[in-house]
Amino acid sequence: MVDSLSARSHANQPTRQQMTSETSFREKGRAAFLAALMVMSVVAMSMSFAGAAAANSNDQVEFDLTEDDSLSGEDIWIGQELEVDGDFDEPVQLKDGIHTEDGDAETLDTLRPDDDGIVTVETDELEDDEPYHLYYTGDTSEAEFDVDDLGTFWANEHSIDVDFDADVVTEDGTLTIEDLDDREDVDVHVSGEHENESIDEDDLTEIFEDAEDEELEDAVLIEEVNEDDDLEADFSDESTGDYEFTVDVVDTTAEDSAEITVGEEPEADAQFNESTYEQNVGDVAEFGVDHDGTEDVTITVTDEEEYYTAEIETAEDEDVSDADNLTVEFDSYEAGQEDGDPVTVTDDEGEPVDVDVTEALDEDEDATLDADEDERLLPGDYELEVFPGTEDETDAAVLVLDDRSTGDMNTWIAPGDEFDADEIELEDIEDSTESDSVAEEDLLVVGVEASGIYSYGIDDGQWTGEEDLELKFEDTDEPRYGSADTIELEEGDDVIVDEDENRFFVVVDVEDEADLEADETWDVTFTVGDDNDYVDDEETAEAQFDVEESFVEFVGDEDDEGQLQIENSNESEITAETNLAPGTDGDFRLRASSEIYTSDAEVDDDGVLATTFDLSSHDEDDEIRTLSASVGDAETDDDDVDAVFVSAADDDEEETKDGFKIDADAPSEVNVDDDASLDVDVVNNNGEAGNATLEATVGDEEYTEELELDAGDSVSESFDFDTSEEADIDWSVETDDDSASGTLTVSDEGDANGENGENGANGENGENGANGENGENGANGDDANGADDADDDDETVPGFGVAVAIVALLGAAMLALRRQN
Repeated sequence: MVDSLSARSHANQPTRQQMTSETSFREKGRAAFLAALMVMSVVAMSMSFAGAAAANSNDQVEFDLTEDDSLSGEDIWIGQELEVDGDFDEPVQLKDGIHTEDGDAETLDTLRPDDDGIVTVETDELEDDEPYHLYYTGDTSEAEFDVDDLGTFWANEHSIDVDFDADVVTEDGTLTIEDLDDREDVDVHVSGEHENESIDEDDLTEIFEDAEDEELEDAVLIEEVNEDDDLEADFSDESTGDYEFTVDVVDTTAEDSAEITVGEEPEADAQFNESTYEQNVGDVAEFGVDHDGTEDVTITVTDEEEYYTAEIETAEDEDVSDADNLTVEFDSYEAGQEDGDPVTVTDDEGEPVDVDVTEALDEDEDATLDADEDERLLPGDYELEVFPGTEDETDAAVLVLDDRSTGDMNTWIAPGDEFDADEIELEDIEDSTESDSVAEEDLLVVGVEASGIYSYGIDDGQWTGEEDLELKFEDTDEPRYGSADTIELEEGDDVIVDEDENRFFVVVDVEDEADLEADETWDVTFTVGDDNDYVDDEETAEAQFDVEESFVEFVGDEDDEGQLQIENSNESEITAETNLAPGTDGDFRLRASSEIYTSDAEVDDDGVLATTFDLSSHDEDDEIRTLSASVGDAETDDDDVDAVFVSAADDDEEETKDGFKIDADAPSEVNVDDDASLDVDVVNNNGEAGNATLEATVGDEEYTEELELDAGDSVSESFDFDTSEEADIDWSVETDDDSASGTLTVSDEGDANGENGENGANGENGENGANGENGENGANGDDANGADDADDDDETVPGFGVAVAIVALLGAAMLALRRQN
């Protein structure tokens, strides 16, 4: 076998030509050898193996220097033997690196020539991508080769990569040679282990059909393999379990291993992924089949009268054993037709699967539905059965085909500066704004609810208009002469389909449609004509929309002179309104006497464009030279916008905030069992009618009231406290705009004593008689809270009257004593 070894570049090394030119092959009394390359052939040597694994047999690369051939700069694979014929009668030294004149390179080995004057260099221990040279110790004065040429060669590590195409197989596997360093027709040895036990050469020969038994110990030879070759492995007669195979290149040290598991053949099985599937006639039904242990699958479809049947079978040359599931698309419009193609099957990677489809009417495979007579598959229940390469079905399901329908039509708008009509997607439409008016720069989206049209009316996102389908726009303004402007959806126009929801969308760029002009009203109609196979009478869905000129204008407070008032605060808000679609980009520009303020903005869901500037450096009545806003191509007219700075509201001034405001009232303290309630007034301070939720909490009780009030209107609510026992009862009440809270204390203090009644007056002293008796104290009052008067017969005394009474009594007694004396 002749092998061509190409020179290669080596990083961080001088080029081989440079190194060759910089050195000479002379030394005192000796001369280097090695010149011209004449023959380089690989000769198979005898092979020996240690243990269970095969060892490499090192082929020889031969050089005959007596024919003036050079060895200089050649590439040798590590593991090959280098045989050099130079009629040598003295030893040759193998040295490291490039030969230099001083000859001080390290000697790695001394090689003695055989009887024919040939030396052999073993390369197994050499370093990858490194240079080596040979040095002859004998007399070269009469040598037949040019002693001035260097005898240098490069050692290179050879590599091989192998891998199985599957981790687990049941009978057959494929071992692929993935990389071979661009070599061709290389011989390899293959050895292997099963469950960590060596596989003998007889079993290896049975597993690999290309293997040759050369009486190697636990190894076989496979000749002339190349990169990307597949080595077929047959495990049908082998035991199950884990296998590891080692592939080594015969003439180099290159080797690699690959693992594979051989398992039991699984029992054939196939199951539908749902028990019931539902679709409309005229549409494409989809159902899935999970399968295992089979190379082919058959599915049957049968209507409830067993009149229509279809058999879907994977093609003879199609093997689906590597796929876990299949997806079947069954076209109810094409089913049963003479030239119909009703079935498409894909695997779990989305790759198409070839199938043979056989349809029959009343068991007659030659009979078909007559399209000329509007014959199509009818609504009803269709039985599905699946056979995983066996005569017996393993699962069944039901496909329900419903009548088709035509529903409503709606219109949306989307920002024209963000989307192109031909690039907008379903999720973009779902984020659009429903509207019956569209500005000239917007996109108009027309959505139609309809089923039973998606097999034939729309093909891969493009309108076909087949089966008497029509979508038409018409100007409501009838001219005096001629007919109104119309726009029709034509074959090939883009349509966005949401088949899961039985609806489709058509997107119109208003600017691109010359007939759609501002201040016009248009009707749009979707029609399923009576020539459609699925309807008896024409069906329609309709909508109407207005086309408006795009505009943007400022909103806000104006002074008596009509000037827009701009607050000179650090968060001064400027607002504009537009009829362009929410999401449209806009910007503001304000120029004062010497400053310019700009800001980007986006139209919100209410058609409002707003921004905030820090204008606190400007005084009241400072000049605003220009104020403008733009949205899309719509701009405010600078000449018409007259604005002035005004002072920001004083933060210390009480402001009446917009929103639903609360006025709440409740006592702070009552006695047990007294009546108490939380009284709440809610007023709508917004400038328009609105709704609000009032939430109240009284102790452990929670209340919710839904309020609907016109601007300025109010409502009153009352919530009772439970005062049956002593407690601190927390309460709160709130709307989204306001709140109030407090605590009611319920106490049980009992009746307080009433004030003491006044002492009765002292009896008068008799003349020189005994002192009169003191009057009795009045009875205590009954009521604790200031309380009822004492009995009518008793006079009460103020709270401090006791001391006064004592003083009076003492005075009377002293007066009486004085009179007695």
